[in-house]
Amino acid sequence: MDWREAEEDLIDYFNEQLPVSDQINCEIIEIDKPRGVDIVLSSQENSMTIPFADDVTDRDSAIRAMQEMLSPQYQIRWFMESLGNDTLAFALLPVVQWKELEQQFDKRKVDYYFQPVTNTSVMFEMGIDEVDLLMKSRATELLNI
Repeated sequence: MDWREAEEDLIDYFNEQLPVSDQINCEIIEIDKPRGVDIVLSSQENSMTIPFADDVTDRDSAIRAMQEMLSPQYQIRWFMESLGNDTLAFALLPVVQWKELEQQFDKRKVDYYFQPVTNTSVMFEMGIDEVDLLMKSRATELLNI
């Protein structure tokens, strides 16, 4: 996913990986705030408005919200080898498949390469110094897995 992608395009990319019955509806509503829109995600079970700042929409909030909507059946993970690029890669699998991978290859190793997206994950909004620091700490961590 490119950092220039529109938030609704990110939702579409994830939906393309899901069976139709599990896809998340995305509705864009114009609002009177500097960011100009609300994005409402909905499924058969629930609905949520992505919690953006008042002045701007962002990819991190959209991806975190999509993870929240898909949980507990699916999990989005950030492919960490894409760290430092302007295009980040993500993997969306059923939680059962992630658990199988963790058993087969060791949880620490799977988490090292595929970091789970949580409600505090910062991916696209990370500054260059933060990216550099994370890349260095990952190089050290790799020696221990």
